[in-house]
Amino acid sequence: MDAGIESSFYENLTLGLVKLLEETPGVQGVELEKRSPCDRLLMTSWEQRYSCTLPDDIKQFYLSTDGLRLIWNYEYAGEVLAIGNMKINSLSELRRIGGLKPSAETDSPTLLDIEMCSQEHPPSIGGGENCRPLQYPNFGVKCKIFELDPCQGLGKVCLVYHERLSGDLGCQSNSLLPSDQLSSDGGNLFGSVMSSSNFHREEPNIWLLDRCFEWHFLASDFSHYFRMMLVHQGLPQWQFRFTPMGLTPWAEVN
Repeated sequence: MDAGIESSFYENLTLGLVKLLEETPGVQGVELEKRSPCDRLLMTSWEQRYSCTLPDDIKQFYLSTDGLRLIWNYEYAGEVLAIGNMKINSLSELRRIGGLKPSAETDSPTLLDIEMCSQEHPPSIGGGENCRPLQYPNFGVKCKIFELDPCQGLGKVCLVYHERLSGDLGCQSNSLLPSDQLSSDGGNLFGSVMSSSNFHREEPNIWLLDRCFEWHFLASDFSHYFRMMLVHQGLPQWQFRFTPMGLTPWAEVN
């Protein structure tokens, strides 16, 4: 790719964030990994392997760049601090987690046992006629979970596919859609349903799995999440703003 075209592509992809960081006093060491596009055959192979169709916005992202990593540091009182870290796993790193089958052969608790005791009232998104409930992700075989970002060991940002009974269209009144999501129309920043006899595979949402194995809804689609990541500039623990626990005091200061 021509250097000028490549530079323009990443400037558009990051909505000018790289240039903004480089011009901010105190910020240094801005580093954006430039990656080749993902091969279409690899994407098809991924979909066949996991029996999941990637949404169009994720497809367009991977056909443009095989993942993303943008980091930056900040100099304070003579010390250089590693602050910003934005990451989207490459397609080869977009691996499934969970997929566990219940077993009666062990007395030890499993992740399936833990999640049964952890969360009660699932969120919903939208409003009025467009309101629809969200199921909490689970580690069973009917929920497919893929890791988008390991969050530097503090949690996992995940792409989550649910299976739902075809006639299950009920809704709850309480919407927990994060207020930072900049577009209400779910637009594609980068511009399927898998059926069985009684279930259909919903379009995936983005969730945060914390270290207590509790789930927190982040975004209705990948484009929304990507915008949120850019708005928060990869600041430490920014995803935890959308959880009941919030940020740690250290992250609040930063």
